[in-house]
Amino acid sequence: GLAIGDAVFGNAIQTVLGYKVKQMMRNPMLEATSPSDFWGRRWNVLVHSVMKRGVYKPVRKYSSSAVAASLAVFVASGLFHEWLVHVVFLHNRPSSSSTSEVLLGSNTAFFVWNFVVIVSEKVLAGTKGVKSLGRMIPSMLLPFVIIMTSLPMAHWFGNPYLKGGFFEDYEKCLILIRKV
Repeated sequence: GLAIGDAVFGNAIQTVLGYKVKQMMRNPMLEATSPSDFWGRRWNVLVHSVMKRGVYKPVRKYSSSAVAASLAVFVASGLFHEWLVHVVFLHNRPSSSSTSEVLLGSNTAFFVWNFVVIVSEKVLAGTKGVKSLGRMIPSMLLPFVIIMTSLPMAHWFGNPYLKGGFFEDYEKCLILIRKV
């Protein structure tokens, strides 16, 4: 979704207007080398830079804790996604059984989970076991292993969009393959 839109929109802007557009995604699904590389340098680079300036640096300045600043960024990102789901997608939508199943806080829980994954990575990165495990995993499988750190909790992120009707709205704009 984001990567395809980034490529299409960015190429159109560059072609029509001649402006150079910053790449929003840096191939996180295939080139990430760690969870922190996935979230910090490859996934949604535009939002990363906004969160770094607007949340991470101020919290780091006042708390002098990189861990607290990182947690603040993940919580802020989770709250932003909560806002998207509950204000943008569900506002003025007729109440149904599926929209009432959207859980407040699940997006934030997903981002806090990924914060825990990154802190665990930082804590365990220097240990002999993790270093030897890292050398044993073929480089082409590494992004898959990284994605698997988020996958067990992916329903916390995806469920509100599914239950809130986001994809019903989205399919009006894009042709999707549908089960008959």
